[in-house]
Order: sequence, then C-alpha cells, then structure tokens
Amino acid sequence: MPLELVITAVGPDRPGIASDFTGQVHAAGANLADTRMVNLRGQFALIALVEGTRSVLDDVKRRLTEAAPRIGLTMGYSTPAPKEPTQREGVPFRLKTYSMDQPGIVHRITSYLREHGVNVEELVTRLESAPFMGTPVFTMEILILVPKNVSVKGLRQALEDLGDQLNCDVDIDPA
Repeated sequence: MPLELVITAVGPDRPGIASDFTGQVHAAGANLADTRMVNLRGQFALIALVEGTRSVLDDVKRRLTEAAPRIGLTMGYSTPAPKEPTQREGVPFRLKTYSMDQPGIVHRITSYLREHGVNVEELVTRLESAPFMGTPVFTMEILILVPKNVSVKGLRQALEDLGDQLNCDVDIDPA
C-alpha cells in the first residue's frame, strides 16, 4: 500500500500553473490520486493527495519546494495518519442552494448537517454577478452522505425550512 502526502498550494493564477505543479509530481514518480484546483478570482488554489514510496514523496516535497518560487505557489505539506480503509455508510445526495448573498449561509446549513450526522463529502460555493437581480447571486453545491437512520424526507423538509429562514432556494436530489 503506497504512502500518502497531502499538498496544498496557493498563488497568483496564470496559464500553465497546473502543468508546472503536476510536472514536478510526475518527475518525482509519484501518483496524483485526488486533486481539486481552482482559480479564485485570480488566485490559484489546489489541494492534492499524492501517493508513492517514502523516497518518492520526499522527492516530491524537495522538487516542489525548490520550484515553488518559479511556479509562484506557496506550498504546504501534511501526511495523513495511517488508518484502515473505512466503508462509508449512507446514501449520497447533492444539495444545492441559490440566493442573494448574505453572511452565514454555509455555516448554518453545514451546522444543521453536522447536528444530524450527515457528512459533507465535497462543498463548492460561488458568488456571481447577476445584473438581472441587481445583486450578486450566491450558489452552493454540497455532496453529502446521508446516514441510513436519517429520514431523507425529513432532512429535505428541514433544509427547505432553513432555506426559507435564509431566503434561499434549497434542493436536495440523489447524487
């Protein structure tokens, strides 16, 4: 079983930055297992799970640390604690919200999910210009894992009620 290294990086976006990063990982002989890369209004951000032997992962860190100034990224590294693979229990759903922007939407919804043992597998938000509305529109999409003991019908109703309090549309559909 290969070892794992989590890499986080952020810096000014530019064409080729993803290629520069992944080229260093590839040159070290590591496997890029899971990644998320995004341009956040001109700032490139990534999180990646890289697999390899101890010496390969050491080489990845060395190469990226040396290349970071040239690439324009600030790097961070962490090693996940070894653990037994777990079988995730539950049913995947996709939760989406759409509303005028306001503070607290993400916190209120994720807090509700936590209180009911619903795991957030992935979360993406966007604040977009909406000239037709006269104000920015906030959207959120969350991939959630609903435990078998949680009523999906009850969860859907409670999230719709919370959406009413927040003045946002909330949809939940099977993923």
